[in-house]
Amino acid sequence: MAKNIPSIGLPHHGGASYLNPLEIGAGAGQQEPLTLVHPDPYLLKFNGRYYTYATAKAGVVVLRSSDLVSWEHLGYGFQLEGHKEYWAPAAVYENGRFYLYVSSMPITEDDVHEERLMVAVSDTPEGPFEYVRTFYDTFSLDAHVVKDEQGDYYMFYSNNEFSGVDRDRAGTVILVDKMLDMVTPAGEPQIVVLPTIDEEIYEENRFGDGRDWHTIEGAFYLKRGTKHYMMYSGNAYVRPNYFLGYSVADGSKGQPLHELEWNKYPSDDQYEPLLRKNDGVEGVGHNSVVRAPNNVDSWVFYHGRNADDVLDMDREQRTMRADPLLWSGDRIYIAGPTYTPQTAPAQPTFRDLFDGSEEGLGELWQAAAGNWTRANGEALQTSRAVIAGAVTKSAYSHYVLEASVKWSKDHTGGLYGIYAAYQDESNYVSVLLDVGRRVLRAHAVYKGIQHEAIEHALPESFNFAVYHLLRVDKTGDNYRIQLDEVTVIDKRFPITSGSVGLQTRYTAASFAGFEVTRHLALTDASSTAFAEQLERTSGVGICRVSGGELHCSSKQGLRTAWLLDKLGDAALGEDYRFDTDILVKRGSEYGVYAAYTDERNSVEAVLNRTAGSVTVSSCMDGEASVLSSVTLDAANFDWTVWHTLSSTVVNGCLTIRLDDQVVFAGAVSCLAGLPGLVGAGEASFRETRYTML
Repeated sequence: MAKNIPSIGLPHHGGASYLNPLEIGAGAGQQEPLTLVHPDPYLLKFNGRYYTYATAKAGVVVLRSSDLVSWEHLGYGFQLEGHKEYWAPAAVYENGRFYLYVSSMPITEDDVHEERLMVAVSDTPEGPFEYVRTFYDTFSLDAHVVKDEQGDYYMFYSNNEFSGVDRDRAGTVILVDKMLDMVTPAGEPQIVVLPTIDEEIYEENRFGDGRDWHTIEGAFYLKRGTKHYMMYSGNAYVRPNYFLGYSVADGSKGQPLHELEWNKYPSDDQYEPLLRKNDGVEGVGHNSVVRAPNNVDSWVFYHGRNADDVLDMDREQRTMRADPLLWSGDRIYIAGPTYTPQTAPAQPTFRDLFDGSEEGLGELWQAAAGNWTRANGEALQTSRAVIAGAVTKSAYSHYVLEASVKWSKDHTGGLYGIYAAYQDESNYVSVLLDVGRRVLRAHAVYKGIQHEAIEHALPESFNFAVYHLLRVDKTGDNYRIQLDEVTVIDKRFPITSGSVGLQTRYTAASFAGFEVTRHLALTDASSTAFAEQLERTSGVGICRVSGGELHCSSKQGLRTAWLLDKLGDAALGEDYRFDTDILVKRGSEYGVYAAYTDERNSVEAVLNRTAGSVTVSSCMDGEASVLSSVTLDAANFDWTVWHTLSSTVVNGCLTIRLDDQVVFAGAVSCLAGLPGLVGAGEASFRETRYTML
């Protein structure tokens, strides 16, 4: 592809912004922050707020934020008597307890290879954490403990012994082991990433026998579709060329994480990092990934040093930085590392962190019944004598909703949760935790008739008296419900729009971090519901839906268009992003409408496989014009694989991105329309989503 990538970042068209390195402020009782450096940042979201844990000599440093941009210093979250050099902490919340995985070494030791991976626990995200156990009696560090789609935990970590005696590529590697519980690995580690290239060398001729030492560290796992991704850092963190890369595994057969076969991108012998040094930043790496406050967009947090600073080996210089994680088909893409003002992480459409001192729940809510108060980041309903409810004043048709819920323990049991849709007392969808029956239950009442409930059984260990995260991804009448990041119910209910809110039934409960983002996504589970939001508005053709993909074809070579015409309460003219993976078939041209008002007013971006180009054009009052046309590099642009086409409308400006290339950015008229798919011939679409910004 012909390269036209911004040197740093993506176009910024106003609104909230941020600047790397990220701002760290003083916490309560502090005159100034304890430190402005924050190496190896690991992020955790809990009750709508973010916490990040970092490496430090004296203990694990903890920061807190509500927007991912401005951070408050909370001090040290974990210190162990007789120890120093707390490296690469990572935190997990599970069933009421926070688990901190971190490496440390005795203060009597000078050899860093005495670092040992251990685990500590706390009842709060900021700590203090209490030591539980040390996992290994050998050099071990950089844990990432993850939950899979079945709710099982696995630990990725780095170790020297696996390939430390290798003749050609000796060094630190990444392994994975299944967890028997939160503090016990199974003891059957499997290899994930090995060193394979010279760019991963930590130290040349380390042993005086000609062998170089390599380092692969900083494991972070994520998944998209059926692909698994292992992000890692290579080289030496003290060197300018420290970099971020990744490996990929195909999970289409449903293998557990410790049985996957991993392959480096683009190959074992090619150096093509996600992030590397540039004119403003060096030594970039050791990342984690977290969703933005809108609970849709993914952001990469990593450390780096200002390139203009003289490297001082006796002083910590690594600062925390962030850039959005983007996609180029099956390939990860990061437009960074940035060091100029960038667009800040997106906020939800509706958000209440329940801080402040308003009476009751405040003006954002309609409280139908119950005794509602707010304090210390929680909403509390304390009456056990009523069916209590509070719902938003706005209605939502398609959304992502997240809310944390906690039961106030009582001998009479509990039934509490959220309204996933509420119109009136005769038309609603409830998602409730039932203490007595130990189930999560979802049911609909439609026109006064209660439909059969769907239940998911909960284990005996499930603690109702601590916070649990409920997430609902709603597309039309399809409700995908997650409990603590595991999908437990996927069901269609006959309520397509309504308010959302909080609910208790003759019990008391607490709620935290209530967030809603208008969002419509094509997934395997929501394929049919998503297709029902589309309507063919021109041409002669058909769009088939199957397995999370749309397969569009037009007849007689006519341009055919399908619009998302059922966005419902998402107002036209608002800022939004419409993006999709696209696969254009031979002899075809297909793309997206960034906005379509009528046949005389529209903006589109289309890939033409015959011409080998991508063209952005507009039609205003019937007058057509080409905004941008880019010829794709025939030698490098592979039409047989998926590509990502993204359209963002903000403040009257349009940005079109194809993979890692911005093909248009600027002000455009006639953007107050509907997004959709358009083209002639045949094409397939997946990972198609609309998000209001």
